[in-house]
Amino acid sequence: MESFEALEILRQLFSENHYELYMVGGAVRDLLMDRTPHDYDFATNATPSQMLEMAEKSGIEVIPTGIQYGTVTFRVANESLEITTYRSEGNYSDGRRPDQVTFSTNILDDLSRRDLTINAIALNMLSDTKDYVDPFNGIEDVKNKIIRTVGDPVERFTEDDLRVLRAIRFKFKLGFTFDPTTYKAVMSNWQLLEHISQERITSEFLQILTYGHLDSAEDCYLMDALIKHILPEAYIENVYDCNWWEYKTLFEFPDIETKLAFLLKDYYKDTPKLCSKFKLSNQMTNNIFESVYCKNALEEFGCTEYIIRKLVSECGKDNVLRGFYLYDDIYNLTPPEWSWVKDTIQHTDREYIHTSDLKVRGDDLIALGLTGKTLGEALKYLLDEVLKDQTANTKQNLVQLLEKKYKYLNYQKEC
Repeated sequence: MESFEALEILRQLFSENHYELYMVGGAVRDLLMDRTPHDYDFATNATPSQMLEMAEKSGIEVIPTGIQYGTVTFRVANESLEITTYRSEGNYSDGRRPDQVTFSTNILDDLSRRDLTINAIALNMLSDTKDYVDPFNGIEDVKNKIIRTVGDPVERFTEDDLRVLRAIRFKFKLGFTFDPTTYKAVMSNWQLLEHISQERITSEFLQILTYGHLDSAEDCYLMDALIKHILPEAYIENVYDCNWWEYKTLFEFPDIETKLAFLLKDYYKDTPKLCSKFKLSNQMTNNIFESVYCKNALEEFGCTEYIIRKLVSECGKDNVLRGFYLYDDIYNLTPPEWSWVKDTIQHTDREYIHTSDLKVRGDDLIALGLTGKTLGEALKYLLDEVLKDQTANTKQNLVQLLEKKYKYLNYQKEC
């Protein structure tokens, strides 16, 4: 929210029409944690039709975003604010969505349907004081950094199968810990993930990898079980420390591609297939594959300027750097070595590393008598020579290299 002008307009609108207005969900939690919310959600006892009527009378633009679910978007002061009618929900027969959603006039009904206590707090926007509605002691759980479900955790999780992963995401994102009952329910209900689409699992998992950290045995056992159930191909059983150091290293990598490459580093040939199964984008799949390729090349051929130039030429600077992060996990580069690596990678911006940088062109090679497949091989050969020695990139020298490699060129010239 860029300003509070929009909020003040809505406060007056709902107050004048004698309807309630509460801020709900993550925004309230974030404010309690002294964080700036990224999204604001509001709830009211006004029905969608009553909200539309209010807006029309006041000349306020509205968008019936999800009117069947009770959500109306108000456009005020160049802001879009979603306000939803209080709801109560029926059974979740499909493990994802309630069979029936009923509008309510009681904020308690709306809070009772939420998954976690820290997300089941409402702030009265029509009060001049901090007037919270907190029926499940969510404020205390925020204060104590506890993840706890609203009511029985098994019941909450089986209502919506995705809630298991959501709970794990919130735990890592906020740096909280599970209360014992909720933790036990998470660890004993992994079968619920079988009913979730791979796209949703991947979305939550990538966020868990983004925010994850390893501060306790709980974190380690949680990650170990999570990897085992959603990416079994990359799971390595360790009865001694539940892969503590593996996960500790995993969360220290700087970006999501490096983290995924680390998980799949021992499955190089199967990486595209595993990434496809995980519904990753083509770009992310390519980055992961090339990062592991770079790590393997560094292990096989060593860390020389030539190898770095060659890898940057083939895979790009970002993936070479990711490959070095994976390489460093094995060989523990020193700070001076890391400095040299980063400088060398960066310096490729000013070096000849692509065929388009060569001082000869395809036409030059054709004039020498090279055609078809041989022409492509010749360009590749010349580029490799220049990657080894940057000073070799002169037209005279490159032609001499070709004449030496392809003896018949000398014959054609003489003819």
